[in-house]
Amino acid sequence: MNQLLLFALFSTVIAVLFGSMQYRLYRVFRRWTANVYAEPEQGSRRRQARWIILIVNILFFAQMVVRGTSVYDQTVVQVFLIYPMGWFFGMVVLAFLLVTAFDVVRLVRWSGNRLILLISSREIVSASPAKPVPDPGRRKFLRLGGLSAASVIGAVPIIASARTARDYQINRLSLTYDNLPSGLDGFTIAQVSDIHSGIYMTEGDMREIFEIVNSLEANAITITGDFVDSSDSQIEPLFKAVQMLKAEYGIFGCLGNHDHFATARKVSSAVEQRGIIMLNNSNVRLAVNGERISIVGIDDAGRGQANFADWNKALDDVDPDSFKIALTHRPDEWDHTRSAGMDLTLAGHTHGGQVGFRLGPLNLNPVHLIHKYAMGLYSQDSAHLYVNVGVGMVGVPIRMVKPEVALLTLRRS
Repeated sequence: MNQLLLFALFSTVIAVLFGSMQYRLYRVFRRWTANVYAEPEQGSRRRQARWIILIVNILFFAQMVVRGTSVYDQTVVQVFLIYPMGWFFGMVVLAFLLVTAFDVVRLVRWSGNRLILLISSREIVSASPAKPVPDPGRRKFLRLGGLSAASVIGAVPIIASARTARDYQINRLSLTYDNLPSGLDGFTIAQVSDIHSGIYMTEGDMREIFEIVNSLEANAITITGDFVDSSDSQIEPLFKAVQMLKAEYGIFGCLGNHDHFATARKVSSAVEQRGIIMLNNSNVRLAVNGERISIVGIDDAGRGQANFADWNKALDDVDPDSFKIALTHRPDEWDHTRSAGMDLTLAGHTHGGQVGFRLGPLNLNPVHLIHKYAMGLYSQDSAHLYVNVGVGMVGVPIRMVKPEVALLTLRRS
């Protein structure tokens, strides 16, 4: 019952947000039809659009329900439902971001004009003259312009995803600490996150990623959650591929929320058979060049009934004088890890927004509105947090934020 309630709540939030985006875009469409079609045809085009929107949204929410069933793994469902709805979602989000950016530019321009009029003491005319009806040539121009813009918006998510979804970036960072023991100076950690074994992440894709990770020759490897996407059937490809990973001091992982969408116990058992040390509310000690490292990991720290984290258990008997590394799927736990004395926290979960992008000076990535710690490196006092944008995709086969493998090097300041 709790899972059903959580699903209903999640679906409601998605419906409100996604519906608001579509309503804004429909208003733009109405304005466009008023400029390019005569009065009788305007109503016909709008009715057609409303029917299309209704049908597509029914399919969109149907695929959300399908994801929790065995039907999800069938090729016909993936090709004719999952992928098209993923494209639809990406197209709507992109169009909404562009329209919002245009609205911001118009607002700034309007505000500037009003300010100039006020300063110059010129009279501000509140009523606009009647808008002239566009001539046939202008109607044709606006029609072609609108259709071209819609085509570009529809193509961009597919083209951008094709270029970036498998364009794995190696992000190398040096993290400095004033009191880092000399024996740990130069210790390297490779971090992978949000693999999401499943429809968008095959065994071959994972082998390619793990080959990149191995090529870094890091002292230790960490995987910060979401090994699989949504079902037990996705464990086997992961099980076959993850055996490739090799590191001198070991491979360490923690569970993410999607691992619980499948069976968290089975996910942990499978990767542990391949030599990965799963830190689900537990910790482990390493001896490196005579120095000590404690690696602490927690289970997914969701909210309410879905919170599987137990910090008291995870921190039990941690060496207070060691260099302490925390693994947590959700980056918002950094507030807790700092208070617990963790020197370095590694997280994932956000995907960097997955469909966000920059347009000149504008950062059109809604992930910063959702997560306090969205992506990249954060530092406070002597503690660091790195939020990995991950390598996989979730929900939709669209990825405009390049996937990454991070290589973190500890340095003595």
